[in-house]
Amino acid sequence: MSTKYSKDLLSAFETLPGMYLVLSTEFVILTASAIYCKSVSKQREQIVGRYIFDVFPIREEEPLEQRVDYSLSQVITTRASHSLPIIRFDGPENEKEGGSDACFWQTSNHPVFNEDGELYYIIHQVEEVGARVIAENRLTHGLVVQTDLAAKSAQLTKRLEKLVSEIPARMATLSGPEFVYEYVNSRYSTVFAGREILGKPLLEALPELKSHPILNRLKNVYATGITYEENEVCIPLIREKDGLLIDTYFNVVYQPRYDENGDVNGIFSFAYDVTELVNARKIREENESELLKVNNQLLFANEEIQAVNEELNASNEELVESNEELLETKANLENLNLTLDEKVSSKTTALLAAREESEKQRERLYRFFMQAPTGICILDGENFIFELVNPHYQALFPSRKLVGKPLAIALPELMETEVMEILNRVYTANEPFEGHEMLIPLSRIDGGPLEDRYFNFICQPRHDAEGLIDGLLVFVFEVTEVVTTRAKNVQREEQFKFLLNAMPQQVWTAKPDGQLQYVNDIVCNDFGKTMEDVIGTGWQAFIHPEDLPNCLEIWMESISSGTEYMVEFRLRFADGNYRWHLGRALPLIEQGQIRLWVGTNTNIEVQKTNEKRKDEFLSIASHELKTPLTSIKAFNQLMVRAKDSAVMESYVNKSSGNILRLEKLIDDLLDVTKITAGKMQYDMEVFHFDEMVSDVVDSFKLLGLNHKIVLQQNQKSIFLGDRFRLEQVLNNFLSNAVKYSPDGKKVIVHSKVEKENLIVSVQDFGIGIAKADLSRLFERYYRVNNAAMRFEGLGLGLFIASEILKRHQGNFWIDSVEGVGSTFYFRLPLSTESWGNVTEKNKFYQDETVLIDFNAEHNRLDVDWVGHQNMETVKRGCLKILEMILRFKVVKILNNNKKVLGSWSDASEWVGTVFFPMMEKKGVHSVAWVYSPNAFSQLSAKKSVDVAMGTIKTQFFTSVSEAENWINSR
Repeated sequence: MSTKYSKDLLSAFETLPGMYLVLSTEFVILTASAIYCKSVSKQREQIVGRYIFDVFPIREEEPLEQRVDYSLSQVITTRASHSLPIIRFDGPENEKEGGSDACFWQTSNHPVFNEDGELYYIIHQVEEVGARVIAENRLTHGLVVQTDLAAKSAQLTKRLEKLVSEIPARMATLSGPEFVYEYVNSRYSTVFAGREILGKPLLEALPELKSHPILNRLKNVYATGITYEENEVCIPLIREKDGLLIDTYFNVVYQPRYDENGDVNGIFSFAYDVTELVNARKIREENESELLKVNNQLLFANEEIQAVNEELNASNEELVESNEELLETKANLENLNLTLDEKVSSKTTALLAAREESEKQRERLYRFFMQAPTGICILDGENFIFELVNPHYQALFPSRKLVGKPLAIALPELMETEVMEILNRVYTANEPFEGHEMLIPLSRIDGGPLEDRYFNFICQPRHDAEGLIDGLLVFVFEVTEVVTTRAKNVQREEQFKFLLNAMPQQVWTAKPDGQLQYVNDIVCNDFGKTMEDVIGTGWQAFIHPEDLPNCLEIWMESISSGTEYMVEFRLRFADGNYRWHLGRALPLIEQGQIRLWVGTNTNIEVQKTNEKRKDEFLSIASHELKTPLTSIKAFNQLMVRAKDSAVMESYVNKSSGNILRLEKLIDDLLDVTKITAGKMQYDMEVFHFDEMVSDVVDSFKLLGLNHKIVLQQNQKSIFLGDRFRLEQVLNNFLSNAVKYSPDGKKVIVHSKVEKENLIVSVQDFGIGIAKADLSRLFERYYRVNNAAMRFEGLGLGLFIASEILKRHQGNFWIDSVEGVGSTFYFRLPLSTESWGNVTEKNKFYQDETVLIDFNAEHNRLDVDWVGHQNMETVKRGCLKILEMILRFKVVKILNNNKKVLGSWSDASEWVGTVFFPMMEKKGVHSVAWVYSPNAFSQLSAKKSVDVAMGTIKTQFFTSVSEAENWINSR
């Protein structure tokens, strides 16, 4: 690596849009970017050439792995890039301002090796990531808050589920007309310990109920939808240990369950076991019966005692004793009955209170789910059966039946999405999931089309009384409208910007107070500035100082009145030149308030120039027309007074010359009018072109000019065209040659046939033409300005000549050197059918106008154009280039115009707007273009690149070797 290259490289680093230091392998600062110097408040001259840790001392108190010296040593040791963790940096500017806004820096060091693999530089890069750190902190805080909310929600859900599971009632859900057990709580299960009843029809689970009246009660509830309640229902149930039927008593409530259409699709069963209460009452009734029997026996005994008084008297003491025992027994029985009554009453009261509280808890839980402002559903079991769906969730699928169906059947389209994977992971891994703006294709109705819908949703596991997962709780909120609206807004904004950038003029917007808000790419390209730079400085930096006060006055008046802004002013472009523009802006008013201003600056430089040239032309035309008229008038007056016939003839001849001159001026004006209106008539005929050239030259010789007109070459040829109009072209060229060589003595004319083209040239040895004027000579009204002398004419002749040549598929060009002279050329095609000799091989193509060769070493096409070119030859060659680009997959073109003769302006726009996009579409990214020595060919090349569409990088060269070096480096 040369010293010069190193200096260039270091200079390039100084302008990089980031914070960079370039260090030597001894950690000496070689240079620093401007942004880095600004960030640390140091001048580049203060730090370059110094040891980095003399400028920025090592902070020994920091952990080693966070220190720059550690990172640099790692780069030296590992010969690889190394990055430090993000650290807070309070730079000098921050400290001066009080350090209220902390800076966070991400530091990294990158080795740079020379061609021998030796460590050459170390690039020390610092990136300010404060905004990212703050955003991450906020995100972390938000996640913590959301996690807390989710935990609280899960805790509340678990508490509610626990309340349901601890209700003292036996609860079950029976589904369908077969009364399939869909859900049973733990207390219900204990009644049937050892039996598998969940998922089975009632009679399969409890066959002992087949002939029991309770089955008819259930059928009646299912059929009528009327709740059934009954107390102390005796239901014989099979005891597990011995298979005996045991009478069990329940207070029951059977409540119908409805689907979304209001049809009964199941029964909620609530049963309270009162077997103990009923048995206690039966014991009391049996005791009362026994007591009644004893009393009856006592009455019978009294009668017997009266009948056998003697025996009673004898056994009186024994009888009294027996009576006392009987009375004590009776008292004990009465006490026992009272105790039993109290226990039964207390137990019944407690059961009723528990039942009422359970109903309240169930109602509160149900209302919580059904009134929640978001979609909630409960999925039961590993098949994710919809157990509960609230109205907001059902509204997501208006006509689809969900409750009681597995997820795979209710919403089958979810099987092909990531949702099922998420649900299975939550169910098996006990991990809650939270998703934001997830795209899930879903149908709103059964069999309906899939719609791209976006959801925020939370999925949490549901646990049973033993803590095992038995289902999922899902919270869903559809955000499709929010997402699509945001996407549409972004799309509309992009479309709006695209539209503004597609407009061929400067477009801008401003805030209601007039502050510049947006400028399109045309503004940035014209000024050579970024949009941020233009907005930051405002229009004042670009408007011509003489125009600025008037612009500001009109702009402020429009802002205050809310009326249209319109003004003409000059804007300074990137090349330093000012160009006239028409500025217009209108306010966008919504609800009576100005929301923004939309404005355009239309480039009217051409109109201004044309107006100026038109004014100049009118002045010149007035003068040019007035001069011969004045001369004719003067000669007529002299002829009236003249007596001598010789003098009279002289005056007549001079007057006739002025009449011819006036006629020529009028003819030119009429021709321009015809061309503009498209009414120029052409009489096409076959004629001898060489004879036409001879006739024009001979006519000029008869004019008695001071110049010698030399027809040096006049090759025989036959041409199809308008002879009169082509004579007009050659006459114009000869007139200009004589006019612009007042001190010259000779004009040389050549006419020859070259590769199916007629080439005519007219050479003078006069003042020559400046390069800046060459491209404009054939414009309407254009006249070369020369301070040394003034030339008569309206500036229309060459414009008319160019239009005549275009109608004959020809073109023109000029070679000129100031102070030496000029040669005017025009070309006319003799035939458009012959391609000449064509040589074509696998990697090579050549005809009479182009040579195309595939350079396999550098994966490029080398294209050499030869001779005169027109639209046909350019299109033919370009299409062959495209064919070889596709065949060899090349991405670079070396386009050599060194051997191109004359102009090919008729094809230049096609090359830029059609051929360049076609090349880019096939993968080409770079074109090295070697200029033709001919100025008009150069102008055609520049025009092609100026109007080129796409992003192909094109560079112009005058040297083929320089072009090769550049294209090979791409």
